[in-house]
Amino acid sequence: MTCANLMVYVDDEPDNVARIGFACDLARALDAEVIGVSVSEAEPPLADVAAVGGMAGEILSLRRDQAAAELAEARARFAATAEAANVRHSWRAQIGYPAAWLARQARAADLLLIGREGGRRPYRAPDAGDLVMAAGRPVLIAPPQAQAAPLDGVALVAWQDGREAQRATAGALPLLRRAQAVRVVEICAPDQADAAQARVRDVADWLCRHGAAAEGEVRIADDRPAGDRLLACVEETGANLVVAGAWGHSRLREWVLGGVTQALIARCPAWLLLSH
Repeated sequence: MTCANLMVYVDDEPDNVARIGFACDLARALDAEVIGVSVSEAEPPLADVAAVGGMAGEILSLRRDQAAAELAEARARFAATAEAANVRHSWRAQIGYPAAWLARQARAADLLLIGREGGRRPYRAPDAGDLVMAAGRPVLIAPPQAQAAPLDGVALVAWQDGREAQRATAGALPLLRRAQAVRVVEICAPDQADAAQARVRDVADWLCRHGAAAEGEVRIADDRPAGDRLLACVEETGANLVVAGAWGHSRLREWVLGGVTQALIARCPAWLLLSH
Protein backbone atom coordinates (compact mmCIF):
# COMPACT_ATOMS: atom_id res chain seq x y z
CA MET A 1 0.00 0.00 0.00
CA THR A 2 1.78 3.06 -1.30
CA CYS A 3 1.04 6.63 -2.31
CA ALA A 4 2.27 7.24 -5.85
CA ASN A 5 0.07 10.24 -6.67
CA LEU A 6 -0.96 12.94 -4.20
CA MET A 7 -3.62 15.40 -5.37
CA VAL A 8 -3.68 18.83 -3.71
CA TYR A 9 -6.47 21.36 -4.15
CA VAL A 10 -5.39 24.90 -5.02
CA ASP A 11 -7.77 27.68 -4.01
CA ASP A 12 -7.61 31.27 -2.79
CA GLU A 13 -7.60 30.68 0.96
CA PRO A 14 -4.83 32.40 2.98
CA ASP A 15 -3.23 29.06 3.89
CA ASN A 16 -3.11 27.75 0.33
CA VAL A 17 0.57 28.35 -0.48
CA ALA A 18 1.55 26.66 2.77
CA ARG A 19 -0.80 23.75 1.95
CA ILE A 20 0.86 23.26 -1.43
CA GLY A 21 4.21 23.26 0.36
CA PHE A 22 3.00 20.58 2.78
CA ALA A 23 1.82 18.49 -0.18
CA CYS A 24 5.31 18.77 -1.67
CA ASP A 25 6.83 17.70 1.67
CA LEU A 26 4.57 14.64 1.72
CA ALA A 27 5.36 13.84 -1.91
CA ARG A 28 9.08 13.97 -1.21
CA ALA A 29 8.74 11.71 1.84
CA LEU A 30 6.50 9.22 0.02
CA ASP A 31 8.27 9.42 -3.37
CA ALA A 32 5.03 10.56 -4.98
CA GLU A 33 4.01 12.93 -7.74
CA VAL A 34 1.96 15.99 -6.78
CA ILE A 35 -1.07 16.71 -8.94
CA GLY A 36 -2.32 20.26 -8.50
CA VAL A 37 -6.04 20.70 -9.14
CA SER A 38 -8.35 23.68 -9.12
CA VAL A 39 -11.94 24.36 -10.13
CA SER A 40 -13.90 27.58 -10.34
CA GLU A 41 -17.58 27.84 -11.19
CA ALA A 42 -19.00 30.88 -12.92
CA GLU A 43 -21.43 32.03 -10.22
CA PRO A 44 -24.92 32.78 -11.56
CA PRO A 45 -26.17 36.39 -11.29
CA LEU A 46 -27.68 37.17 -7.91
CA ALA A 47 -30.33 39.39 -9.50
CA ASP A 48 -33.55 38.09 -10.99
CA VAL A 49 -32.80 37.04 -14.59
CA ALA A 50 -36.03 38.69 -15.76
CA ALA A 51 -34.97 41.95 -14.11
CA VAL A 52 -31.52 42.11 -15.71
CA GLY A 53 -32.90 41.00 -19.05
CA GLY A 54 -30.37 40.95 -21.86
CA MET A 55 -27.56 41.69 -19.44
CA ALA A 56 -27.75 38.21 -17.92
CA GLY A 57 -25.63 36.67 -20.67
CA GLU A 58 -23.04 39.41 -20.41
CA ILE A 59 -22.86 39.02 -16.62
CA LEU A 60 -22.40 35.26 -16.94
CA SER A 61 -19.66 35.78 -19.53
CA LEU A 62 -17.84 38.13 -17.16
CA ARG A 63 -18.15 35.58 -14.37
CA ARG A 64 -16.66 32.88 -16.62
CA ASP A 65 -13.76 35.19 -17.46
CA GLN A 66 -13.23 35.76 -13.75
CA ALA A 67 -13.27 31.99 -13.11
CA ALA A 68 -10.69 31.44 -15.86
CA ALA A 69 -8.47 34.15 -14.35
CA GLU A 70 -8.71 32.50 -10.91
CA LEU A 71 -7.59 29.19 -12.40
CA ALA A 72 -4.64 30.82 -14.17
CA GLU A 73 -3.53 32.42 -10.91
CA ALA A 74 -3.92 29.10 -9.09
CA ARG A 75 -1.79 27.31 -11.67
CA ALA A 76 1.00 29.87 -11.36
CA ARG A 77 0.91 29.62 -7.56
CA PHE A 78 1.09 25.82 -7.65
CA ALA A 79 3.84 25.67 -10.27
CA ALA A 80 6.04 28.14 -8.41
CA THR A 81 5.83 26.17 -5.16
CA ALA A 82 6.24 22.72 -6.74
CA GLU A 83 9.21 23.79 -8.87
CA ALA A 84 10.92 25.37 -5.87
CA ALA A 85 10.41 22.11 -3.95
CA ASN A 86 11.83 20.11 -6.88
CA VAL A 87 9.10 17.46 -6.87
CA ARG A 88 7.42 15.74 -9.80
CA HIS A 89 4.20 17.59 -10.52
CA SER A 90 1.37 18.07 -13.00
CA TRP A 91 -1.71 20.26 -13.26
CA ARG A 92 -5.46 19.87 -13.88
CA ALA A 93 -8.14 22.56 -13.84
CA GLN A 94 -11.70 23.06 -14.97
CA ILE A 95 -14.51 25.60 -14.93
CA GLY A 96 -17.23 23.68 -13.12
CA TYR A 97 -18.56 22.71 -9.70
CA PRO A 98 -15.60 21.91 -7.40
CA ALA A 99 -16.74 18.92 -5.30
CA ALA A 100 -18.26 16.97 -8.19
CA TRP A 101 -15.35 17.55 -10.58
CA LEU A 102 -12.69 16.80 -7.97
CA ALA A 103 -14.43 13.57 -6.95
CA ARG A 104 -14.15 12.38 -10.56
CA GLN A 105 -10.49 13.39 -10.82
CA ALA A 106 -9.75 11.33 -7.71
CA ARG A 107 -9.38 8.33 -10.01
CA ALA A 108 -5.83 9.58 -10.73
CA ALA A 109 -4.71 9.83 -7.09
CA ASP A 110 -4.11 7.75 -3.98
CA LEU A 111 -4.84 10.64 -1.61
CA LEU A 112 -6.61 14.01 -1.86
CA LEU A 113 -5.37 16.97 0.18
CA ILE A 114 -7.71 19.91 0.72
CA GLY A 115 -8.29 22.82 3.09
CA ARG A 116 -11.02 22.92 5.68
CA GLU A 117 -12.66 26.20 4.68
CA GLY A 118 -13.73 25.32 1.14
CA GLY A 119 -17.41 25.08 2.09
CA ARG A 120 -17.51 28.86 2.64
CA ARG A 121 -17.10 29.39 -1.13
CA PRO A 122 -18.76 26.40 -2.82
CA TYR A 123 -18.18 27.87 -6.29
CA ARG A 124 -14.42 28.00 -5.72
CA ALA A 125 -13.45 25.08 -3.48
CA PRO A 126 -14.96 21.73 -2.46
CA ASP A 127 -16.85 21.22 0.77
CA ALA A 128 -14.90 18.63 2.77
CA GLY A 129 -17.98 16.60 3.68
CA ASP A 130 -19.28 16.51 0.11
CA LEU A 131 -15.91 15.37 -1.19
CA VAL A 132 -15.45 12.62 1.39
CA MET A 133 -18.87 11.23 0.49
CA ALA A 134 -18.30 11.35 -3.27
CA ALA A 135 -14.63 10.45 -3.71
CA GLY A 136 -13.46 6.85 -3.72
CA ARG A 137 -10.17 7.92 -2.14
CA PRO A 138 -9.14 9.02 1.36
CA VAL A 139 -9.28 12.78 1.91
CA LEU A 140 -6.64 14.55 4.00
CA ILE A 141 -7.92 17.84 5.47
CA ALA A 142 -5.41 20.45 6.57
CA PRO A 143 -6.09 22.15 9.92
CA PRO A 144 -6.16 25.95 10.08
CA GLN A 145 -2.70 27.47 10.47
CA ALA A 146 -0.88 24.15 10.11
CA GLN A 147 2.85 24.41 10.78
CA ALA A 148 4.10 21.21 9.11
CA ALA A 149 3.00 18.19 7.11
CA PRO A 150 1.73 15.20 9.15
CA LEU A 151 5.01 13.32 9.21
CA ASP A 152 7.03 11.83 12.09
CA GLY A 153 4.55 12.72 14.85
CA VAL A 154 1.83 10.88 16.77
CA ALA A 155 -1.10 9.53 14.77
CA LEU A 156 -4.45 8.65 16.30
CA VAL A 157 -6.69 6.10 14.58
CA ALA A 158 -10.27 6.58 15.77
CA TRP A 159 -11.53 3.02 15.60
CA GLN A 160 -15.12 1.94 15.16
CA ASP A 161 -15.74 -1.48 13.68
CA GLY A 162 -17.03 -1.03 10.15
CA ARG A 163 -16.11 -0.48 6.52
CA GLU A 164 -15.43 3.24 6.89
CA ALA A 165 -12.72 2.92 9.57
CA GLN A 166 -11.16 -0.04 7.76
CA ARG A 167 -10.88 1.92 4.51
CA ALA A 168 -9.53 5.00 6.27
CA THR A 169 -6.86 3.02 8.11
CA ALA A 170 -5.74 1.19 4.97
CA GLY A 171 -5.67 4.45 3.02
CA ALA A 172 -3.59 6.11 5.73
CA LEU A 173 -0.90 3.40 5.81
CA PRO A 174 1.75 5.43 3.94
CA LEU A 175 1.42 8.15 6.59
CA LEU A 176 1.04 5.79 9.55
CA ARG A 177 4.30 4.05 8.65
CA ARG A 178 6.03 7.43 8.95
CA ALA A 179 4.55 8.26 12.36
CA GLN A 180 6.68 7.98 15.50
CA ALA A 181 3.73 6.34 17.24
CA VAL A 182 0.22 5.26 16.27
CA ARG A 183 -2.56 5.05 18.86
CA VAL A 184 -5.55 2.96 17.82
CA VAL A 185 -8.31 4.26 20.10
CA GLU A 186 -11.87 3.03 20.53
CA ILE A 187 -14.32 4.84 22.80
CA CYS A 188 -16.90 2.46 24.23
CA ALA A 189 -19.37 1.83 27.03
CA PRO A 190 -17.94 0.20 30.20
CA ASP A 191 -19.52 -3.18 29.46
CA GLN A 192 -17.88 -3.24 26.01
CA ALA A 193 -14.30 -2.65 27.21
CA ASP A 194 -13.08 -6.23 26.81
CA ALA A 195 -14.49 -6.59 23.29
CA ALA A 196 -13.11 -3.17 22.33
CA GLN A 197 -9.68 -4.15 23.64
CA ALA A 198 -9.67 -7.18 21.36
CA ARG A 199 -10.68 -5.05 18.38
CA VAL A 200 -8.00 -2.37 18.82
CA ARG A 201 -5.38 -5.06 19.50
CA ASP A 202 -6.25 -6.68 16.14
CA VAL A 203 -5.94 -3.36 14.32
CA ALA A 204 -2.68 -2.44 16.07
CA ASP A 205 -1.19 -5.86 15.28
CA TRP A 206 -2.20 -5.48 11.61
CA LEU A 207 -0.59 -2.05 11.46
CA CYS A 208 2.59 -3.35 13.09
CA ARG A 209 2.86 -6.08 10.47
CA HIS A 210 2.66 -3.32 7.85
CA GLY A 211 5.50 -1.36 9.42
CA ALA A 212 3.68 1.08 11.73
CA ALA A 213 4.56 1.46 15.42
CA ALA A 214 1.01 0.94 16.69
CA GLU A 215 -0.63 0.26 20.03
CA GLY A 216 -4.29 -0.25 20.92
CA GLU A 217 -6.08 1.75 23.58
CA VAL A 218 -9.63 1.75 24.93
CA ARG A 219 -11.26 4.87 26.37
CA ILE A 220 -14.53 4.68 28.29
CA ALA A 221 -17.34 6.94 27.12
CA ASP A 222 -18.59 9.61 29.50
CA ASP A 223 -21.38 12.17 29.44
CA ARG A 224 -19.73 14.20 26.67
CA PRO A 225 -20.80 13.73 23.03
CA ALA A 226 -18.63 11.15 21.28
CA GLY A 227 -17.09 13.81 19.05
CA ASP A 228 -16.02 15.89 22.05
CA ARG A 229 -14.62 12.80 23.78
CA LEU A 230 -12.54 11.97 20.71
CA LEU A 231 -11.31 15.55 20.33
CA ALA A 232 -10.19 15.43 23.96
CA CYS A 233 -8.15 12.31 23.10
CA VAL A 234 -6.50 14.24 20.27
CA GLU A 235 -5.47 16.96 22.69
CA GLU A 236 -4.27 14.49 25.33
CA THR A 237 -2.12 12.47 22.93
CA GLY A 238 -0.72 15.47 21.07
CA ALA A 239 -1.59 13.78 17.78
CA ASN A 240 -0.77 15.68 14.61
CA LEU A 241 -2.80 13.26 12.45
CA VAL A 242 -6.25 11.78 13.07
CA VAL A 243 -7.52 8.91 10.92
CA ALA A 244 -11.23 8.10 10.98
CA GLY A 245 -14.02 6.55 9.01
CA ALA A 246 -16.60 9.10 7.94
CA TRP A 247 -20.34 8.80 8.46
CA GLY A 248 -20.73 5.28 9.72
CA HIS A 249 -24.27 6.50 10.45
CA SER A 250 -26.23 8.43 7.84
CA ARG A 251 -24.92 11.89 7.14
CA LEU A 252 -28.40 13.37 7.61
CA ARG A 253 -28.63 11.79 11.07
CA GLU A 254 -25.31 13.33 12.07
CA TRP A 255 -26.30 16.70 10.63
CA VAL A 256 -29.51 16.71 12.66
CA LEU A 257 -28.24 15.13 15.89
CA GLY A 258 -24.55 15.95 15.73
CA GLY A 259 -21.87 13.30 15.39
CA VAL A 260 -18.21 12.41 15.36
CA THR A 261 -17.51 13.13 11.68
CA GLN A 262 -19.14 16.54 11.82
CA ALA A 263 -17.24 17.43 14.99
CA LEU A 264 -13.92 16.36 13.51
CA ILE A 265 -14.38 18.32 10.28
CA ALA A 266 -15.43 21.42 12.17
CA ARG A 267 -13.00 21.38 15.10
CA CYS A 268 -10.15 18.89 14.78
CA PRO A 269 -6.89 20.71 15.63
CA ALA A 270 -4.77 18.13 13.76
CA TRP A 271 -4.56 16.93 10.19
CA LEU A 272 -7.60 14.78 9.51
CA LEU A 273 -7.76 11.80 7.13
CA LEU A 274 -11.29 10.62 6.38
CA SER A 275 -12.72 7.91 4.16
CA HIS A 276 -16.28 6.83 3.52
